[in-house]
Amino acid sequence: MKLFCTLTLLIITFGCSEKVEPSRRDLNSAIELFNEAYVTADTSALARMITDNYVHTNNTWKSFGKEKWLSYMSARRKNIAAGILEVRTYLMDEYAVEQFENSAIVTARIKSSGIENGVEFTKQFRITTLWIYDGSRWLRAGFHDTVID
Repeated sequence: MKLFCTLTLLIITFGCSEKVEPSRRDLNSAIELFNEAYVTADTSALARMITDNYVHTNNTWKSFGKEKWLSYMSARRKNIAAGILEVRTYLMDEYAVEQFENSAIVTARIKSSGIENGVEFTKQFRITTLWIYDGSRWLRAGFHDTVID
């Protein structure tokens, strides 16, 4: 009887635990939340949304990692708070996803506008991002952009 109860408990415990599979819907939600945090330069949220070995490459600087990117975002947050930077629009379109089990490559166009240092700007970029599913959530692992003239 003791063996039967033990086996039954093991079957219930392990038989009912489901592995959470990475979904496209969850990825889309993660990207949307990331973009919202980026616009406001919410460094606390962004730090939780990128991998520890995050790689950021943009059109003006050599590639760098998580610590330097979060430092850049912290300075951006200060500029927003001081009124030096105002983001009026930030739109991601021409969005495409190629998923490979626990990773995904996302490409898109970013269009943004606002005022920085008293000067209005309108910018467009092509981006490629790498997202990794860590077993419970999607994290951005890499970024690259190029300016669209």
